[in-house]
This record gives sequence, C-alpha cells and structure tokens, in this order.
Amino acid sequence: MLLVLLFVVVGGLWCARSLMSFTDPNFTDPGGAWDWLAVVLLSAAAGSLALALPKFARLAGRSRVVLGVALIAATGAALSAVSNLIEDGGGIEWAGDWLYLPGVLLLFLGLSAFTLALGLSAGSMFRLLALVPAGTLVGILLLESGGGLLVLAAWLVAARLAQRRLNFVSV
Repeated sequence: MLLVLLFVVVGGLWCARSLMSFTDPNFTDPGGAWDWLAVVLLSAAAGSLALALPKFARLAGRSRVVLGVALIAATGAALSAVSNLIEDGGGIEWAGDWLYLPGVLLLFLGLSAFTLALGLSAGSMFRLLALVPAGTLVGILLLESGGGLLVLAAWLVAARLAQRRLNFVSV
C-alpha cells in the first residue's frame, strides 16, 4: 500500500505546485511563506518523483533498459530537487547553471527514453504504461499553466496499476 500512496503523493505534489503557479509566487527570490512553499513544493515533487520512477519501472517492466532509463530520470529528478533548494531556497545562483539545469536535462531525457522504452516493449499493456512517463514529462513542461493536473492523472493511473498488482499478489 505504501507504493500506491507514493504514486498518489507524486501526482498530488506536482498538481499542488502547478496550481500554485496561478498565484505567481516569487520562488526565485522567496520572501514570504507562500514563496517558500513554492520552492519547497517543487523540491518535494521532484524528490518524490525520484523515489517513484524506479519503483514504477519495476512494476511496469522487468527489462534492464526500462529500469536503466528510469534511473537516469530519477537521478535528474533528485539532482533538480536538491539544487532547487540550494539555488532558490539558499540564494546560491551558480547552483542553477551547474546543478539544476543538468538535473532537469537528465530528467527530461530520462523521461523521454523511459516513454520510448515502455512504448517499444512487447505487449500492449506496456505500451499503455508509457503514458505515465509521457504524461509526467508533458505535465512538467506545462507546470506553470496547470500541467500538474496531467502529472496527477498519470500517477493516479500508476497508483491504480500498483493497487491491482498488490491485490493480485495477495490473492
């Protein structure tokens, strides 16, 4: 059940941070509590994604390629989570160029490769599961305009799959 909860939390955090964008928080130079919440939510969303991606890869497909590209995306998510706190939270600007941007690049390349790896997998179910990393990628790209809703939808699908697998195993 913790896996299902993790997947729901991933979607919920990205959705909350995305919807927060409509209030224009100043996350690059946080001053108030709302601004700080935007910084922390983005890092928490990216950090939870880093934890969830390898778990979803193991659930979705057993191939080394699928797990490998999920780990690339997870590494990028973890790096961007930490560097966001350093750059925006700590006001250390060099972390944006030297840590955050490479992390986001790894995340986007990893999510793209993860989508392809699942999409090219044998079996129609695996091809449908490619919608989770694809929806995550598109949702993050559209984060400031409500894309977090797409990330939420993608990870609710992942949570449902995890729930079904857990129910199947326990029977």
